[in-house]
Formats: sequence, C-alpha cells, structure tokens
Amino acid sequence: MPQADIHFEVVGSAGKILLDRPKALNALSHDMIRAFTSQLKQWRDDPAITHVVIASSAPRAFCAGGDIRFAREVILAGQCAKADQFFRDEYLGDLAVAEFGKPVIALADGVVMGGGAGLACHATHVVVTENTRFAMPESSIGLFPDAGASLFFGRCPRPVARLLGMIGHVINGADCLLLGLATAMVPSDDIAALQEALLRVDASGVDALISGYSADSGAPSLAAHRPRIDHIFADGLSPEAIRDRAADMARLYPDDKFVGAVAAALSERCPMSIKVFCWMMDVARDFTQPAEALALEFQLAMRMIRRDDFVEGIRAVVVDKDQSPKWQPDRLEAIDAAMVDAVFDGAGLPPLR
Repeated sequence: MPQADIHFEVVGSAGKILLDRPKALNALSHDMIRAFTSQLKQWRDDPAITHVVIASSAPRAFCAGGDIRFAREVILAGQCAKADQFFRDEYLGDLAVAEFGKPVIALADGVVMGGGAGLACHATHVVVTENTRFAMPESSIGLFPDAGASLFFGRCPRPVARLLGMIGHVINGADCLLLGLATAMVPSDDIAALQEALLRVDASGVDALISGYSADSGAPSLAAHRPRIDHIFADGLSPEAIRDRAADMARLYPDDKFVGAVAAALSERCPMSIKVFCWMMDVARDFTQPAEALALEFQLAMRMIRRDDFVEGIRAVVVDKDQSPKWQPDRLEAIDAAMVDAVFDGAGLPPLR
C-alpha cells in the first residue's frame, strides 16, 4: 500500500526513495520504515536496478531519526512489544541498506540525526552539504546512539566518538567527511541537480558523477577544538573522570564557549545513557559488520526503552519541551557495574533476526 510520507520510483536503472514528511523533519514512522525495507528488498533482487538514491523532499532535513513520540506512546499504553517491533524494523531497515549489495547513495542535506544518521551511514555513498547537521543525540532522551553507531562511531578517533556519543554534539558536513562519516561534499544548491543526474546513470557512473559535483568542504567545526576534545575525552578515562575534567576546564577557561557547552551537556544528559554508550563502544571495539553492531544495539534498546528514563526524556525534549528531565539515577556515581551489566544481559531477549 502506498505511503503518503515516503515515495518510490524507478528511473532507468535507478531506484529512488523520497522521504516526504517535512513537518516532522522526515522522522521515520513505523509504516515508512516497513515500506522502505520492503521496497529495498524488492530492488535488491531485481537485476534491472543497479543503484538506489535516498533523498528528502525538502532541503531542511534528510531525516531527523525514528518516530520516538510513537515509541513513547505505545510504552505508556503498556504495549512494549510494539516498541520492540518498531526498533527491530528500524534496525532491519538499516541492515537492508548495508546488505543491499549495490550502490546506495544518501543525499544527506540538512538535519541528519539519530535514525537518519544511521540510515545514511549504512549507504555506500553519503553526500553531505554545507548545511548538513549531523548528530546522535539519544543521550538527551534516555536512550543511546544506535542504528549502527557502535560501528560507525567506532571508526572515529575515540575521543571524538565519545564527544559525539556521550552528549550528542552536532557536527557539520566537513566534519563528517574528515571522520569518514561521509564520502563527498556537494553544495546544497546542487543537490537537486545531482539527484536527477544520479537517476540517469548506471552504477558504473556513480562515482565519477558525484566527483564532478563535489566541492571544497570548508573548515571542519571540530578542527579548532581537537586539543580540548582529546584532553577531555581521552581514552581510558571513566565517564565520571571525563565529566570532571570538562568541569575543571570550564572553570579554568570561563570564556571558552565550547568547553562550557561540553561541561554543561555532560552534567545534563542521561547518566545511564552515557554509561551504556561508553560500555557499548568498548564491547564493539572489534566490530566490522553492521549485522553484529545492530544485533547488539537491538538487545540494548529493548532494555533501555523499558527504563523510566526513556519516556521521561522524550517527554522533556519532544512532548512538553521543558528540557528538564528527571533522570533515575540522576548521577553517574549512582550507576554501578551491575546496573550496566543488566542492560547488556541479553538473556531471554529475542534476536534481531
């Protein structure tokens, strides 16, 4: 059945997927996810389709993530199984991109966050622009960076991965290119023309075509901050030590807006989310395949969405928008190893597939 918020089209040998839910910044509903995965599987097995282009109907956002408001509503209604299925289907959609076996080009203009970042990062080609704003902000809603973040953040320098995952720091397109989270930078004004051109070449012409539209990426926003990032988020430090180091630096350099923002975020984000993310990155240190990353994250998601922090975080950020969540526990020191181990205990939980 056709979906109003996502459209599919075949042009020549190319499949086109258009995300068209602009008022919600293309947040992925459950129906959108299911339709997306079903279509991608059909095109995977169709020899007439040589590549797929994923784009947005509006330049403001590629995709702001999954429909977390829906997940909260079904959990509050006592229907956790529906939330489990939502996350399973979202991750299976990511896996369908990763295992497509043909070029998949994500035109990641505008907001690229959460599940949208996951969707893009599993593509073979991720085209960003000067307007790209990339982030995994799940620690602000009591979840954790998911949709394959344990794999694609694992390819970043560890201090940078911790910055991005612990507080959901927003980076630009040049940063994505530098960190290997994108493959090309194209001016936003040229994205529509690139999209049309991609639909009129076969797979062998994709790389050259994107290269022809590519432009200088400009300055990465992280470049000037790397010494402070490397110091605050140094590998081997505990989450508590990272928080304290940031707070100490903020006191020493009160005019440093970047350090001040990092220190504030580390004191405000969900403590359990921060701990789970740090442990996840250690567990996934040797991961090389999307399937293993997404399988782990599905197990973690089923545990984390059942904690009060998840519905409370979405309430504070999305529903009431008071930005004042009441975390339980509300301090990193109150979370011991046994509590984190319980989140990682997959006993009794179904597999992703």
